[in-house]
Amino acid sequence: MKKAMFLVLFTSLMLGCESAKVSTPNAEGPDGVFHQATKHQLAAREYRVDPPDEIIVKAPNIKELDGQRQKVRPDGKISLNLLGDVYVVGMTPTEINAMLKKLVSKYYEADPDVKVEVVANSKFYYVFGQGVARQGQYAYTGHDTVVTALAQAGFADTAWPQQVRVSRPAKEGGQERATAVVDFKHVYETGDLSQNYLLEEGDIIEIPYSPLAAWDAKTRRVLGPITGTAGAVTAGAQVAQPTGGRVQ
Repeated sequence: MKKAMFLVLFTSLMLGCESAKVSTPNAEGPDGVFHQATKHQLAAREYRVDPPDEIIVKAPNIKELDGQRQKVRPDGKISLNLLGDVYVVGMTPTEINAMLKKLVSKYYEADPDVKVEVVANSKFYYVFGQGVARQGQYAYTGHDTVVTALAQAGFADTAWPQQVRVSRPAKEGGQERATAVVDFKHVYETGDLSQNYLLEEGDIIEIPYSPLAAWDAKTRRVLGPITGTAGAVTAGAQVAQPTGGRVQ
């Protein structure tokens, strides 16, 4: 009887364990939505500014501008000394550089040295799962890849690195949701970056339990109430025994 019960329990646990998944048909390959993060693609995907991003201006020769840090307002503008309100929403850092240089040239004859840095606060990608060390939202910069994202989030001891799942939610225009299953163990053991995909805003990375960790977690959930009850019965028996007038 006990053997039969054990087999039933073992079977139910195994069926409930984490199983390997495969990429959706529209995720990888020449026609897939995920693209390998080559240097050319990284350079071509510049970040576009939105509220509440922050703009840091660096202009060593223009004291009125140098070091100013402004948060993009809901109306899409920042306020800068010398220049007043400047509309920056939807622009790349390169485009903002060019615009500020043009505006500054009204006051300075020489070609002004003006550069901006953007602190990303408006766009994010997300990392979740039982196997991630630091789950949550991460600032999207336009240069984020699977490798850089996992380097930030980290793996827990319970992770299944061969089953990192990168999902891109459906977007307007008919694009369906797509999920690429990345074998990250192969990536870091071989240096093969063919699955080091360039992330987009809103992408979701899931790091699941390994099969062993899933088995352990399932076992604890199933056997926990049983062992807890047994412990309670044992404790009750100890309390019922006389111990010289004191309950221990």
